[in-house]
Amino acid sequence: MIRKIALPVLVVLLFGIAGCFPKVESDLQNAINRDDRLLADYLSRNNINAIETQLGYFYKKEIPNETGNQIINNDIVGVYYEIRTIDGQLIEAYTDESKSPRIYKHSEGGLIPRAINFASGLAKTGETFMLYIPSYLAYQEYSYQQLILPNANLVVKVKYVETYTNDEIKEIENEMILNYISEKNLEGFVKTADSIYVKTIKEGEAGSKVTANGDIVSFTYKLLQLDSESPFAQSTGTTPFQVTVGTESNQKFLNLSLKGLKKGQEIEAIIPSRLGFGLTVQVYPLVIRKDLFEKGYINQIARPFEPIIFRVTVTDIR
Repeated sequence: MIRKIALPVLVVLLFGIAGCFPKVESDLQNAINRDDRLLADYLSRNNINAIETQLGYFYKKEIPNETGNQIINNDIVGVYYEIRTIDGQLIEAYTDESKSPRIYKHSEGGLIPRAINFASGLAKTGETFMLYIPSYLAYQEYSYQQLILPNANLVVKVKYVETYTNDEIKEIENEMILNYISEKNLEGFVKTADSIYVKTIKEGEAGSKVTANGDIVSFTYKLLQLDSESPFAQSTGTTPFQVTVGTESNQKFLNLSLKGLKKGQEIEAIIPSRLGFGLTVQVYPLVIRKDLFEKGYINQIARPFEPIIFRVTVTDIR
């Protein structure tokens, strides 16, 4: 198998710039050789006629759709998928089309495993691909319990369902929030001009100063995804977190939701992702996201294109 992409370029593409470049190059070449051999044996043994790409993964178009829209760079893509190892172990299946597709952005660093993202550019909406992916374009040496073992080569079935505009994503997230409020029979949420849904759980002190730009606000908090009661981030210990409201370096949701509050006030805010942590890398399966974050493989734990819940209690205003 001939690689058309230069090895040093692939080293940077996969791992970034390394301090011990010759060793990284040698290790990567060994990984490439190993995975190439294993994938070639798998395809041959199962009489699979798949097309090899320049990056090293293989694909086969199972269901074409000539009238679909070609997926291009920076498209926001919705998919259904099934991820297995070449040994047949199921890692995750998300194939129920009565549910909304899972969404990522077709851009560099937009999705793990990366080969699903790379293959997006070969597909049209409505098409189903089989992908045969070497570990160096999947999870590499990462492992997670018994679900993902180191150096796992993958077989992925993926349906590239749809692409979305930014305005469509706004509508999708707003609908997710309204469905959440309805399904939980929640009352008291008010939509602000910034498209945040806010509910006061506990009123603040009557004589308290009202927070404004420039105030230093101390608070305790929890951050959650809509589908979980387990926070992905929260204040710990007895020392509250604090920010200066209005500072540009703050996430937008902090400046928007911490303004106009009193000391002692407790609120719950449901926040669209664009006002939360923005465009973060998508991860399949979802269950490994927290582990990847804690081990430093990704820099944000919040999922992309999904609202978050911000529960906050103001403890002091200065």
